[in-house]
Amino acid sequence: MDIGIKIIIAVVVILVLIGIKMVCDEKARRKRMREFLINSWGKSADRNYSEEQWNAIVSYYKVLEKKAEESQKHEFVDDITWNDLDMDEVYQVWNHTRTSIGEEYLYAALRRPIASDTEMEERERVITYLLENTQERMYLQEALAEIGKLERMSVYDHLELIQDMKPIGALPHILAGVCLVGALIGCAFAPEFMVIASIAIMGGNIISYYQAKAKVDSYIRLFTFILHMVEQCEGVARKKIPGLEKYQDQLKKQTSCFGKYRRFCFLVNGGSGMSGDIMDSLMDYIRILFHVDLVKMSTMIREAKKYEQQLRIMYDTIGYLDTMLSTASCRIMYGEYCVPQLSHQANGKFAVTEMYHPLIPEGVRNSITAERSVLLTGSNASGKSTFIKTVALNAILAQTLHTVLAENYQASWFCIASSMALRDDILSQESYYIVEIRSLKRILDLTRLSELPVLCFIDEVLRGTNTVERIAASSRILQAIAEQGGLCFAATHDIELTYLLEKEYDNYHFEEQVEDDKVTFDYCLREGRACTRNAIRLLKMLGYDEKIVDDANERVALFLKSGNWVSSH
Repeated sequence: MDIGIKIIIAVVVILVLIGIKMVCDEKARRKRMREFLINSWGKSADRNYSEEQWNAIVSYYKVLEKKAEESQKHEFVDDITWNDLDMDEVYQVWNHTRTSIGEEYLYAALRRPIASDTEMEERERVITYLLENTQERMYLQEALAEIGKLERMSVYDHLELIQDMKPIGALPHILAGVCLVGALIGCAFAPEFMVIASIAIMGGNIISYYQAKAKVDSYIRLFTFILHMVEQCEGVARKKIPGLEKYQDQLKKQTSCFGKYRRFCFLVNGGSGMSGDIMDSLMDYIRILFHVDLVKMSTMIREAKKYEQQLRIMYDTIGYLDTMLSTASCRIMYGEYCVPQLSHQANGKFAVTEMYHPLIPEGVRNSITAERSVLLTGSNASGKSTFIKTVALNAILAQTLHTVLAENYQASWFCIASSMALRDDILSQESYYIVEIRSLKRILDLTRLSELPVLCFIDEVLRGTNTVERIAASSRILQAIAEQGGLCFAATHDIELTYLLEKEYDNYHFEEQVEDDKVTFDYCLREGRACTRNAIRLLKMLGYDEKIVDDANERVALFLKSGNWVSSH
């Protein structure tokens, strides 16, 4: 057999083996991914976020917030309320998304309570559909997982920058590739000279490749990501998923514009980037030597700039579907939840039964019906702050992801704000009291300006000042909030407020149980004002000197008897 034929046969055999391995690797990868999606459905996503990742996650929200500020609309949960309620931690628990787009969209969704029956009904329809149709849900999950996540890189930030990108000059890279091809061909005719020339051209191409790639590396990753997104969106659009046709039609319409963008896309990236197969490794060397990915990038930049709006529509559609999938998974994870019943009423109303905190799923459940504002009293560590955070968090979840961690939830559509975990502002040299009264004023302003009734939460109002002025000022502020239509949940140690505000506020309390000098809490909400104190008992429990404890108790007794603070000696 001729040596040339043997070589051809050997090459064909090698290519066939490589092809078989690629197919097997791809099947194994898809199997692993499917098993992961099945096993992680309805499970908590344990993940730590770096500062870079947080910056990427919040990017989409920041753009929307800026636009809202320019139009002077109060659409978002502000930073004070978000931090008061530990919403970063809630987000991390709720983040079951499969794409970077979904992560960014979910964060923005949690910060943007809505008051639209139509929009909320559609969210519920999609969530319910994904819960009830396992096969269709799995297909969508697999498509989203193929899009994947860009670590430490915001998709939306880069979409914002597309119009400012300068096109890559393709000609130098085309010449680099042509020169190398010519040199390699020349090796067959003048090997003594052309081999050295080929090596020199290869060295020059490698150096110039890395120099050029360093300038556009993040965009290469972005456009590869966009490529996967377009491909998977097209796949989702082709699949018959009754119930999601509206979103499929959107994706089909947008992806149809990207034929030129996708042509010869393997030159930039050989596939999903997850398989690590031999052909991908071979293509890496071809890209470095012949600059084929940089040449293709010049076309991709032009096409992306041309169809930027279509990319944004795809972004919103994918982000929406991923967020609804994440919510469906969270419903499975928590198990006990309800669909909120929301209504438009001039005067805010709120009723919930067996409600619990999303970060304390095994905690005590509480119920409350409030047609007017609520004052919460009780001893230290009895559960006041946790309760009002629980109410606030569930109100936000109700108006964002249409899911409440309770047995039943009926309420008005609200504008939601809080003033709780405040502290001195060192940078602006403002004391705690100044920070606090600024925070409270923004709530008062909301009750006047908001088109919706305001649901607000205040923990220890005006704790930053003396007792006499605190009670006088806080009673008037709380009264004004109620008079202006706000539904306020306020926690306080000042029992005096429960008498001063009886006409505007209902009283509820938490209490402790004392047995053998041990203080325990059941964290159950009770009607009426608190009638017990435990601050001095806690001093004794923590080992304070008995003389300090006894003197403190004696001074309390003298004050209760005379109404004046006098020395016990």
